[in-house]
Amino acid sequence: MNFYEKNLQALLQVNPVLGAKLHAISENEKYDVFVDEKDPININIYDKQKDYIFYKQKPIDEISTQYDELMKKYSRYPYLWFYGFSNALLVKMFLNIEKKMFLFESELELIYIALNLFDFSQDIESQTLQIFYTSDVTYNDINNICAKSEIKVFLKIYTLEATHEYYLQNYFDDIDHINKIFIENIKDIVNQEGNDANDSLIGLDHHLQLLPKMLDSYPIQNLKKQKNSKNAVIVSTGPSLVKQLELLKEYQDYITILCIDASLPILQKNGIRPDFVFSMERVEATAKFFEDLDREFLKDTIFITTSISHPKTIKNIGDLQMAVSMRPFGYTNAFKLSEWGYIGLGMSAANMAFDFAYISMYENIVFVGQDLAFAKDGKTHAKGALYGETETQYEKYTLYIKGYYGDVVKTSKWWALFLSTFKRDIPQVIEDGMNVYNCTEGGAYIEGAKHIPFKEFLEQVEQERKEKIVCKKIAFKSQVHLLKRSKKLLNLYVCSLKDIKAQVEKTFLRVMEQIESLESLNKSDNLEEVDYDDLLKVVGEIDEIKDLYEEHKVLSKFTNITSPFIINAELELACIMVRESDTEIKKKAKLIDWIYEHKSWLFFLAGAIENILFIIEKNEIEIPKT
Repeated sequence: MNFYEKNLQALLQVNPVLGAKLHAISENEKYDVFVDEKDPININIYDKQKDYIFYKQKPIDEISTQYDELMKKYSRYPYLWFYGFSNALLVKMFLNIEKKMFLFESELELIYIALNLFDFSQDIESQTLQIFYTSDVTYNDINNICAKSEIKVFLKIYTLEATHEYYLQNYFDDIDHINKIFIENIKDIVNQEGNDANDSLIGLDHHLQLLPKMLDSYPIQNLKKQKNSKNAVIVSTGPSLVKQLELLKEYQDYITILCIDASLPILQKNGIRPDFVFSMERVEATAKFFEDLDREFLKDTIFITTSISHPKTIKNIGDLQMAVSMRPFGYTNAFKLSEWGYIGLGMSAANMAFDFAYISMYENIVFVGQDLAFAKDGKTHAKGALYGETETQYEKYTLYIKGYYGDVVKTSKWWALFLSTFKRDIPQVIEDGMNVYNCTEGGAYIEGAKHIPFKEFLEQVEQERKEKIVCKKIAFKSQVHLLKRSKKLLNLYVCSLKDIKAQVEKTFLRVMEQIESLESLNKSDNLEEVDYDDLLKVVGEIDEIKDLYEEHKVLSKFTNITSPFIINAELELACIMVRESDTEIKKKAKLIDWIYEHKSWLFFLAGAIENILFIIEKNEIEIPKT
């Protein structure tokens, strides 16, 4: 096979959509390619439409100069983001020094040309080189890059480098578009990691308190099999909900209503009985939605909460039908109770309801009241919302996005996060054969969903009455068995965590000794006496702890608690990591900064483990008598 056939075969395995598009090209038409017979890597390209020659001088000389300049900037970068293949030589040179590359190209024909010029087949197969045709690039494509744990910590040093002036002159808007998608993803990913470890510790506390109640509730994996219609309508509490109440009441016997906790008081008041009610917040304020429940009216409704919900929420629901599910966190997975997991990867109860509709395989998933934006009059919630129609906290950090009708609407950063989760999940739902409709008739545009009026959707619904949902709990003896097993697992985790904490504290003290020594030398103006070998030893000890953090199976179960700080620290460390160190002074300075930055890294990790141990030990599982 020639270069192109090998490259295309590799590309079809990892990116069949792009591979198919390239397969349809038989020859280049827009560009002429000139290859020096005496030196086949001396390649020039001419854009016939724009009358633009890529290299004004000898291509190899221009590219060598460019390579040297880029190496000064990126020699220590493990990942490179390039815009444009150009003549592919620069890309090949960086791949030859084992750089991993994400390559964005706006011209399909230039990808075709590049794959004819060099053998990239192994790089493509191993995904050392990932090629993106920018016309096809979506939020999810970039999210799949940014969300990888090994890449996530380098997002702060992300730079999209144009490989040639040709792209800056002719495709600047496209470069800007790709940059904006990256920036949106980077913001979302950092926010989704969380910014407050206390929230995660509260979640662990609630999870341990509610473990017996969870085992005495309906397993979510059984409940998902009980769907009673083809249509799941997710009812949120945006200002536009009032438009749909009459239709919801009229059609409630023929559709499955998935109600968000904040919408429950409104539906109950309007005589609309939901099939499911979803709640996931760990704050006590959420429990208020479950006060004043009409228990006779809601006796057939199933309340789906999470194991990190506030205990008062569970108490208020009381003897009504309930499923306490687990969100997909490391510490919930640690109990090996998958029958009660895992939904709620997103950040809102509507995201959780969407997860449930997806795993239940409803034919149609429909949004109503999912505004995720301010109404024109500034309202944030529907008329009759328990906490009022205008909640002021959403005014902070506002931004503007595309609206339902193609207009521009004002949203908040929190609603934007909920929206980004739908944007990420909807393509997978559609790929699996389901339909997603946004029938909110107001608010934000939800990418991937079909936007139609709710009445128009309901007119398609078969007039077949839904059946009552019936689900069973596991036997009491089985509950006791699982509690005993959970208690044994927790005891093992405590032993491991105590051992890890001792190792972290030992290394922290070693780092503090080194920092004190450095500060003493600095005060006496004797920094030239810094012992380079001793710095390396301390860095080696830090690396051992970092390897432990990455690889220890028990510690990995609690990364939801440690991540909020660690991810931000790692973003700063990545900036130090890629700094030049081509002189002795620079090497020492880099090592010193590296050690200083890990002072807080180690301090937080030890503190996080101590808090985890405290919560586990204060929530000792009691085994009921059989």
